[in-house]
Amino acid sequence: MKGKLIAFVVAVLSVATIGVTQLPANAALDSTRDCDQYAVVYCGTMSLQEARNKYNQKDHAKIYQSMGISLSDLKGNFKSGVVYQDGRVVVNGKTVATGAVMAARGLGGSQIAGTSAQKVSVRAMGSAQTAMVKFDQNGRFLFAIMKPCGNPVTATPPPVEEQPEPVAQCKVLSQQKLSDTRRRYEAVATLKNGAKVRSYTFVATKNGTQVDKKTVSTSKTNATYVFTADGPGEYKISVTIHTSEGKKSGARCTKSFTVAEVDQPGVAIEKYVGESKQKYQRVGVNVEYTYQIRVLNTGDVTLKNVKVTDTPDQGVTLLSVSPSAGTISNNTWAHTIKSLAVGQTKTYTLTAKVPEYLAGKLTNTVCVDAPEVPGNPDDCDDAEVDVPPTPGKIEVCELSTFNIITIEESAYDSSKHSKDLSDCDTPEELPETGPVETMLQVVGAMSLVGSSAYYIASRRFI
Repeated sequence: MKGKLIAFVVAVLSVATIGVTQLPANAALDSTRDCDQYAVVYCGTMSLQEARNKYNQKDHAKIYQSMGISLSDLKGNFKSGVVYQDGRVVVNGKTVATGAVMAARGLGGSQIAGTSAQKVSVRAMGSAQTAMVKFDQNGRFLFAIMKPCGNPVTATPPPVEEQPEPVAQCKVLSQQKLSDTRRRYEAVATLKNGAKVRSYTFVATKNGTQVDKKTVSTSKTNATYVFTADGPGEYKISVTIHTSEGKKSGARCTKSFTVAEVDQPGVAIEKYVGESKQKYQRVGVNVEYTYQIRVLNTGDVTLKNVKVTDTPDQGVTLLSVSPSAGTISNNTWAHTIKSLAVGQTKTYTLTAKVPEYLAGKLTNTVCVDAPEVPGNPDDCDDAEVDVPPTPGKIEVCELSTFNIITIEESAYDSSKHSKDLSDCDTPEELPETGPVETMLQVVGAMSLVGSSAYYIASRRFI
């Protein structure tokens, strides 16, 4: 400061009534030692080490402490800067504080007790001073020490800009239907002020029980998930977004859907012969007998326009149906049930007869077909009857053809016939294979016929 301070003091005294004279902010920078009576530390403190060494000399400690500076404060985060006469403290071209006040000797101002120094505005100095500027751990100005004179400086740092807190939230979970049981989901995150996404966790539940879980590791603001339902039920899909601000979820990030029970239509038909509901009965020639028919809805939906058709073998004549339903035409009974509720059964009785003797069993087959049930027909059942032969005649199994025939009892030949009609049960068909296997099967079958004939004939003589 030297002569500059002296000249400035004179100027201050001469204009006390009109204000303080200011020097330009770009005044000459003073970086040399000030060895004069205005310096707090004679000849200044050009380094922190020098400031620490001179702290407890003379009245320096009291002066520094009055400015809130202890010896322990003379270490840490210091940077080189400039204190300007207009009150600015500048470091690397940036103003880090304003309204600077310094301690100095003989420049007026507020007296510092026990010392010859006063607190005074830096406007009292005549030039810009190089300084050591102290900052806290957050880079905020604390104080400065002018190097040429060792004068401590306090100032007001600019207001701390409030940094908005990071914000993260689950914005939405969208749901796209791919099929009745399949859905595609997209979770979207909202991030502000530096918040970050780490991952997304999707959880699927069925009727309240967890059935699937998938974590998608990504830093993107969206993630997708495809889920396939396993059968009917109430499904809920939720997502939790793992962020730098914690786990984020909520009602906006939960979706639900229902897979309804699939209709299972079904129909069945049963047929019996006679009052005792048998599958087989011997009936008299030209004697009326009955068939019992039951149509059952075995599914879980009402059936409409259910068609029932009953067609007997030739030789059986259908006469009537009770209760009256449908029509008998060309010896076939046909009836359409307009509606058959779930679990409902419709029962019909058909009256028939065999007008004349026919050898063997006569089959009567009834079938049912409902439009709602796949297939045509949906179900069939049958019952069998036969009639006794005319007196003097017998039914036998013809061993050469395995057909049941009627012959005069006197024509019976045990080498050709069997009175055991079960011997005419149709042999099980052999599977079709290649030519060689087919030939072997034919030979084997012929051998079987021969053996059977021999065995049956031999039984007649046992």
